[in-house]
Amino acid sequence: MSASIDLRKAHLSRVHGDITAVLSWLNDERALFLIPHLRAGAPWFVVLESSAFSWDDSIPSNVSNVARKAMKACEVLGIESTPTNCRRIAGLIIDTLPDLITMPSAQPKEFHKASYGSLVLRADGQQIGGEEIKLEKQGAVYG
Repeated sequence: MSASIDLRKAHLSRVHGDITAVLSWLNDERALFLIPHLRAGAPWFVVLESSAFSWDDSIPSNVSNVARKAMKACEVLGIESTPTNCRRIAGLIIDTLPDLITMPSAQPKEFHKASYGSLVLRADGQQIGGEEIKLEKQGAVYG
């Protein structure tokens, strides 16, 4: 199964020591990417919006689940699963969840720079609105 990721269009990114937290989209779903930027080729840990609720530590039944998931995140990122590192990764994810949930639901559209004219809206002969006509970039098309 293929994945569609374009971090050039990331919504937000923050550096937290050796981990960069990037908010972007994975297959048109909002996602938080944890990327160890000091180790080239290291695996990433991804939290999709659809599973963000499982990181909510304000729900008592989720506390042990968050600890277990944080240990797995450390393992994936290649970080030693000490209690300190697990708390750091869990805290990073939990603190970023509000930004994940409030980011736009889709990537911003890209348009070609060239304009193909303009559209003008008139009422009683007076211009009340208008916009340039531009074509949206479709990206790579194969086949």
